[in-house]
Formats: sequence, C-alpha cells, structure tokens
Amino acid sequence: MIAAVELLAAAQLAVISILAVALTWRRAAIAGAERRRRVLLDRYRDAVVEFVGLDDDSPPEVLTGLRSFEQRSAVGELLAEYTGTVRGEPRARVAAFVTDHGYAGAAARDLRARRRWRRGTAAKTLGDFGVVASAGELADALRLDASFEVRVAVARALGRVGDAGATPDLIAACADGSVPAGIVAQALLDIGERSLPWLLGAVASPEPRVRQVACGVIGLIGVGPEAEVVASLESAATGDEQVAVRVAACEALGRVGGREAALAVAAATADADPDVRRAACDAAARLAAPETAAAVARALGDSAPEVRRAAARAAVLLGVEGESGSPFVAEAEAELAWGWR
Repeated sequence: MIAAVELLAAAQLAVISILAVALTWRRAAIAGAERRRRVLLDRYRDAVVEFVGLDDDSPPEVLTGLRSFEQRSAVGELLAEYTGTVRGEPRARVAAFVTDHGYAGAAARDLRARRRWRRGTAAKTLGDFGVVASAGELADALRLDASFEVRVAVARALGRVGDAGATPDLIAACADGSVPAGIVAQALLDIGERSLPWLLGAVASPEPRVRQVACGVIGLIGVGPEAEVVASLESAATGDEQVAVRVAACEALGRVGGREAALAVAAATADADPDVRRAACDAAARLAAPETAAAVARALGDSAPEVRRAAARAAVLLGVEGESGSPFVAEAEAELAWGWR
C-alpha cells in the first residue's frame, strides 16, 4: 500500500514537472515571437510610412515579395495602422496594394477564424485598409457572427470602408439590436451622404431606435433642404409617437435648413412634450429664420423653464421681443456673447 502511494506521488510530481517545463517553454516562445514582431515592425515602419504618405504609386521595394508569415504580418499590421489615419488618394493607393498583395484577402479569411479575437482583429484591419471589395464579407459577418464584440468591430469597419451598399445591413443590425444604435450611427456617419436613400426609408421604420438614428444621421451628414429630406423629417418631428424621435427630427431640421424646415420647426414648438418643444426652439435658434419668430415668441411664455430658456436664445438671435427683464433673455444674451450656437 505504501509503495503504491509513493508511486502515485512520484507520478504526480512528474506530471507537475512536465507541465512546468511546458509552461516555461510556451512563455519563452511567446516572448520570442513578440521580440521578433517588434524587430520586424521597426524594420518596415519607415517604408510603410513612406508608401502611405508619399504621392507615389510604386511601393518601396522592401515591401514587395515578402513570403515569411511573420514579415507579412508585420507589414500588414503597419499598413492597417497608418492607412487608418489617411483619406483620399493615399488610402485608395494602399487599398489597391493590400488587395493585390493578398493582405486584404488574408484578413477577410480571418473573419471566419475560430477565435473571436482573430475575427475582431480581421474586421478592424479591413476597416483600416478601406477595401470596398471586402464590404460583402463584412456584411455577412455582421449578420452571422455570434459574438457581440465582433459584430461591433464589423459595424465600425463597414463605416470605415465607406460602401453605401452596407447601409441596409447596418440599419437591420440597429433594428434587431445586434449592434448598439450609437455604433450604427457612427458607421452611417462615416459612410456619409451616399447612405441618404436608405436613411430616408429608415425614418419610417417600425423600430423607434432606427427612426431616431436615421433622423440624427440625416442631420449630421451635411445634406441640404431637399424636399424629400425636409418632408421626412417634418413627418417625424410632428407626428412620430416617440419623443426621442421627434427630438432627433427637430435637431436634424435645424441643421438641414431652409424655409420649409423652419416652418416644420415652428409647428414642433407646440408639441405636447417639453423636450420636443425645447429641441424645436434650439433648432429655431440654429436656423434664425423669420418663419419661426411667432412660434418663438409664444414659447417665451412656455410652462417649462428649459423651453423658455431655449426660446430666449432663439428670440435674441431673431430680434423677437420677450418679457421685459426676463432672466432667460439676459442669460441668452450672455451665452450668445460667448459664442453659443
């Protein structure tokens, strides 16, 4: 019996020793790989910066013909890092390079990797590369990936890629809650005005968070007072059942501008909810359009202090006479003297 116990103890000690050796070896291997990675990053950094920053379609020779996995990984990491900071022709030039030399394809394959950190890294890399051809694979990942963190990375990447065709997928992700509304909004802002046709449709979505995002993004992407834009926003500002959507639509009307937008804002100052009335008065202040003057004058006597404060700002900008000695008017004059707008 004693011999058996001693034999078992010896076996356990041997296993522990083997595990300790294996763990030590693994840590050494990881440290060695990290050292090699840093050496390669230092080796290729200047060449990548030169390629990204200069107006030269020909990449430095040191970046071409690389076959080692570690070399290509280092160059791919640097290209993603520096391409993510540029726009226009340099970004397009690098996008063509990473496509022709297989970097984009390698990242796209990693969207199907088993480990979620690799899928998330792949999505970020594709977004930094800005390869429009990768939008379809990113959209598939947005719909199908089980990881919340990966879907967020994919949504951000779709915005960075800038393909307007991804707009319906982003709106759908917002509608079903698979990606937070704020992440979707930023991605749509990155895509910009080309997403407008889908955004106008989204203003009538059955999902309130989609309608709110659509109104907010329309107001921020720099569109003008086209009839279809103003009509959609006016419908939301004066008729949507959700306060948050009506607020977002009023804010957007204030940014879109134009006479019809001003008339819609004036109508919204009579809303039943004080948050909407406040947003309408803020929009009137932004527009400073005479069409809002009568509504602003009425709002100066609103029952809600926050509405009266916003109306006072608009009144000062419009030259509307308010209550004599109103503290809100005096406050608004002081705010505007310091550049509130």
